[in-house]
Amino acid sequence: MGQPRILTIEAGDYHLMKKVATIFVIVISIVLMIVGHIYWNEKIHQSVQQALAQNGSHAVNKESKQQDDRKKQFIEYAGNLPEAIQQKMENAIFSNQPVRLVIFGSEATSSDPKGWPNLLKHSLDDTYGSDLFSVTVKEYKDMTTTEAVQEDIAQEIIALKPDVILFEPFILNNNGAVPIEQTLEDITTMLTEIQSALPDVVVMLQPAHPIYNARYYPMEVDELKRYAKEKGYIYLDHWTSWPDYKSAEIKNYIAEDDSTPNEDGHRLWADFLKDYFIAKKQ
Repeated sequence: MGQPRILTIEAGDYHLMKKVATIFVIVISIVLMIVGHIYWNEKIHQSVQQALAQNGSHAVNKESKQQDDRKKQFIEYAGNLPEAIQQKMENAIFSNQPVRLVIFGSEATSSDPKGWPNLLKHSLDDTYGSDLFSVTVKEYKDMTTTEAVQEDIAQEIIALKPDVILFEPFILNNNGAVPIEQTLEDITTMLTEIQSALPDVVVMLQPAHPIYNARYYPMEVDELKRYAKEKGYIYLDHWTSWPDYKSAEIKNYIAEDDSTPNEDGHRLWADFLKDYFIAKKQ
């Protein structure tokens, strides 16, 4: 038998192999570190995305709940309002775009902070929140319906893009100056122009305040009421909340020149409208 061969490693070869092994270990370590880094980055990314998705879901659910709560709230208070306005309110809640209510008329529709329009606005804000109704008040002092047509105030109203208009159509200013037939014709001209530009606008009409012992003015107000019914407009008969115009008590609510309500009269008028726009809870 031959003698077994003995493998011998020279010192130089040994050191070379040791260096190669060391380099191999270093390379493997670097690769493992890179792979581990990528792995943990991916895990962190997934965790972050999952957390964001959960937070987004919670935010959507929270917003949805808030909208549902607001809808329940307005259903409780909007019972007196016509369906068309209730629908606009519901749309406003879910779109985060307010119902644009434009109130306009003579000096009886005062833009003063203590006037009934601003008192109504405060009541709406207190009940429904300040972002459900956007209220704009346009006061046209000493104007008749004929002058309103000539000056084309309808275009000013259209520019505001209202969802609902509450129009006090100068009927007291017209008294003794413009016949009721012309008054109603002028009202038709203005409303036709507004509705042609804004087909979905809801129209509400109301007279100015009553005055003491008037003779023809109450009959003209009755004509306005009949007109609103014939045309299918909402008529807000706030005269039912005032003292009888034939009674001296009415003087307690009207300015000395009869042109506007006084502070008490504005509150009385605003209270009527508040009860219409904000139904009492059952």
